[in-house]
Amino acid sequence: MVRGTANSEEASAQPPSGASGHGSTPTSPTTSTSTSTSTGSLEDRMDRMEQRLEDVLTRLETAAGETSTPSANGAAAPSSATTDPADPTASDRFWALNALKSQLPAPGGVVYAGAVDLPIGHVEYQWGRPTDPLLRADWADRAERVAALGHPLRLSLLQKLLESECTVAQLVNELDLASTGVAYHHLHQLQAAGWVTSPARGTWSVPPTRVVPLLAIITALEEA
Repeated sequence: MVRGTANSEEASAQPPSGASGHGSTPTSPTTSTSTSTSTGSLEDRMDRMEQRLEDVLTRLETAAGETSTPSANGAAAPSSATTDPADPTASDRFWALNALKSQLPAPGGVVYAGAVDLPIGHVEYQWGRPTDPLLRADWADRAERVAALGHPLRLSLLQKLLESECTVAQLVNELDLASTGVAYHHLHQLQAAGWVTSPARGTWSVPPTRVVPLLAIITALEEA
């Protein structure tokens, strides 16, 4: 936007009406000399104006990178929310949001995705819904799946299972649980909600299709 404004100002800075151009025919030697001087002076002023505009644009771009970044609703984010120079997305903090807006016109939608390397392997996943179906859905149907995550021990179990498949004995030992009965109780609650599975007798794991959704929920629970 700034560059567009600068260009329009440059384009509007035309010679004043009545000024002679390079192709005008002088009526006298004196007039010819005056016209040449006026034209040269105008060109000098245009050159200086262009240089000043370039300087202004440079300062504006530098200031925009050092102060704030537009937030999702168009407001300026606090200056403390600066980007990490080592972050490859630092040049566009809202690259995912901008890509979503280009794909989903108003009223938009919600998408989450992840590509993660974990001890259990590499997982890639994406899921999304347009706004209208999300608002019309019966959210109460999701209560059981959400409620299953509402216990510290279950979250610890899930975190451990993202490292590797485990037997109940391993979980009891590594998480210092009171008994295998406690572990089974919470694992069955998680299994009923689809967060864990038992791929082989006596072992437990997080299904690949639940890995990124789980990590997305944990990320969403961070304080902004």
